[in-house]
Amino acid sequence: MTSRPRSRTRTAACLIAVAMSLSACGAGRGTPTATDRVVEVIAPEDRRDVEPFTGDLLDGGRFDSTSMAGSVVVYNVWGSWCAPCRTEASALRRVSEETEELGVRFVGINVRDNDASARAFEDSYNIEYPSITSDTSSAAVLAFGPALPPSAVPSTLVVDAQGRLAARIVGPTDYATLTTIVTETAAEADTSR
Repeated sequence: MTSRPRSRTRTAACLIAVAMSLSACGAGRGTPTATDRVVEVIAPEDRRDVEPFTGDLLDGGRFDSTSMAGSVVVYNVWGSWCAPCRTEASALRRVSEETEELGVRFVGINVRDNDASARAFEDSYNIEYPSITSDTSSAAVLAFGPALPPSAVPSTLVVDAQGRLAARIVGPTDYATLTTIVTETAAEADTSR
C-alpha cells in the first residue's frame, strides 16, 4: 500500500474542514449576504465531465473550452461589483503565475457586469489570464450543472486534464486552499502520462 491515497484523503479532509462562514455576493442584487464557503475535492472515480462551452473574451477574442483539452483548468466566476472577488483576486493571480509552468490554465467567467468595469477590475488586480464576458457567460455557468449554483459569486472550479470537475470552491478562495488543490490535480495529470 502506498502513502499517496492516504495523503490525498487527508488533504481532501483538511480542505473540507476549512469550510467556514464568509461573506459572499448575493444573487441578483450585488449585495453581500452571509453564506457558507464550500470546499469540495472530488475523488477521481467520482468525477463527472464538464460540458464544452464557448464565449467571447473581454480582450475581444473567442474562448472554446475544448481548446483546453489535456490541461488542468481553473475557472473563476467573478464580478467587479463583488467585494469577496476583490479579496481573492491576488490569490488567484499568484496561483495562476506559480502553476503556469505545470501547464495549469486559468479562465475567468465574468457575470452580471459590464465590460468596461470588468476590464478595469482586471487592470487593477493585474489579472493576466483571459475572462469570458458577462454577455456570454451563461453557457459557461450552465456547463458545470448543479456543481455551480447560479448565484454563487465568487466560485472557483478546478477541471482535471480529462475534462472532469476535480474540485469546487463556492465562496471566496484563498492562496493555501487553491494552491493545494491545483498542484495536487496537476500532479495527477503527471502520473497518468
